[in-house]
Amino acid sequence: MFEAFQESDYRRFWVAQFISNIGTWMQGLAQGWLVYKLTESPFLLGFVAFANSAPSLILMLPAGVLADHLDRRRVVSISQVAQALSALFVAISVRTGHITVWHIVAASAVSGVAISFSAPAYQAMIVDLLDDRSRLSNAVAMNSLQFNFSRVLGPLLAGLTLAAWGSFWCFLLNALSFVPLVVVLGRLQKRQMRESPVGSMSTRLIEGFRYVRGDRVVLLLLGIVAVVSLLGYPYMTLMPMAARRLYVHDDARGLGILMGAVGIGALLGALSLSVRTPAKIMRTILASLTVFGIALGCIGFTHARLITVPLLAICGCAMVVCVALCNTAIQNRIPDSMRGRVLSMYTFGFFGFLPFGNLLAGAVAEHRGLPMTMMMLGGGIIAAAVGAMVVRSTRGDVLSNATS
Repeated sequence: MFEAFQESDYRRFWVAQFISNIGTWMQGLAQGWLVYKLTESPFLLGFVAFANSAPSLILMLPAGVLADHLDRRRVVSISQVAQALSALFVAISVRTGHITVWHIVAASAVSGVAISFSAPAYQAMIVDLLDDRSRLSNAVAMNSLQFNFSRVLGPLLAGLTLAAWGSFWCFLLNALSFVPLVVVLGRLQKRQMRESPVGSMSTRLIEGFRYVRGDRVVLLLLGIVAVVSLLGYPYMTLMPMAARRLYVHDDARGLGILMGAVGIGALLGALSLSVRTPAKIMRTILASLTVFGIALGCIGFTHARLITVPLLAICGCAMVVCVALCNTAIQNRIPDSMRGRVLSMYTFGFFGFLPFGNLLAGAVAEHRGLPMTMMMLGGGIIAAAVGAMVVRSTRGDVLSNATS
């Protein structure tokens, strides 16, 4: 357990990234609350999220090619600076009283561009933090743990900060939270094995597609991540609407509770993976995907806080187990020469479909309400899980390697 912490570079990076992610989750909650306060529009909630994730549609796959050849530490560092400046811009706009929803859209778009370049480099860089590569699976699990631990603390701190001092401090603290990570990135040991690029960017990208097409396990795992992005993650965007529905007179505190429940579930899921990686990875992925769909659909049938909060915790746990195990399985299969390109497809599978999922969920919620939206998303995930099971059963000889 926690064996990756024996690596000093990984340990320092983990702590700095944890601080940064706390700030990011604080801003995420404050941003949704602020957008809904300014507009009271579920569609604009989805549109702001769309602005953040839309740049990945164009930039993330080419960024994966760059991640195989550029210094990943520098790419991630520049991205952190850009995200810090966008958060500072919104904080100043709130402080001066000139904030509009379009300021938030613009800042979200800038952050989206930065994330598009850093996400593939970040995923590929995990192996560069280790002297002993046998610790890679634990490092991936521990990375998921810190992400989801911050998901617990960030919304809780944001809820308290919103209630006590307002949204300005959430954005300002997020801007400051990037500083430790930038410092740590500048001090990491160089381990990346960079190869000189051969051929044009499009040629190298096509090589990556050919590799994935020839590996049916990776292809199925990428498809599962895309489904979670399109139909699973958008429910988080609608949490301000759920908070207004369940906590009519104290929606800021209620939003913190709902997001905290998701984070606690995700933390428990990530903690279980950091202790032990399941022997049957593909079976666990499909089971967690099914549970996620069922829990999400059930939220649409209830108006009770005491039922909704535990269901959100189950959603958080199932989603992180599913996505983290997909990441682990892919990281353990791919060669270093393809790592940036294949992991850019992993991050594209998540971020690339997210804007469409956010727009879809926002549009349905606008016209049909939150319960119908949750039932639609949950039903779609269950159908996808059944389809993946069928593919696995018909390709059992090919996919059996993913279970070891």
